[in-house]
Amino acid sequence: MPKILVVEDDKKLAHALSLRLRAKRYEVKVAYDAVGGVMVARKEKPDLVLLDISMPAGGGFTVAERMQNLASTAGIPIIFLTASNDPACRRRAMNLGAAAFLEKPYEMAELLAAIQRALTGSPLRNRPHPGW
Repeated sequence: MPKILVVEDDKKLAHALSLRLRAKRYEVKVAYDAVGGVMVARKEKPDLVLLDISMPAGGGFTVAERMQNLASTAGIPIIFLTASNDPACRRRAMNLGAAAFLEKPYEMAELLAAIQRALTGSPLRNRPHPGW
């Protein structure tokens, strides 16, 4: 069963997302801020991280950069989730090797498809994604 780490400061959103992912047979771990996200990633070594960009105690980009610099987490794919439609956020996520970048509110089917692509290692450049 693939393990997904959800790093999201909105506890209600994190809980709802966890329930939906568990219903799809994913093992889910949750962290509510950037520091916790890095700690849980190091400890649990998830197969994938769903990462909010704007959070307390450091943002999602900081988490991604720290994960890339740690041998134990460097290869874990990251799907960025954000309420921002700022093109600079999208570019920065791409530069950090994002498996996907979804704007909130996103469709659950879109997220599940992105998760499946990330877990199977489908390269981002070979699949169409609106807005990339």
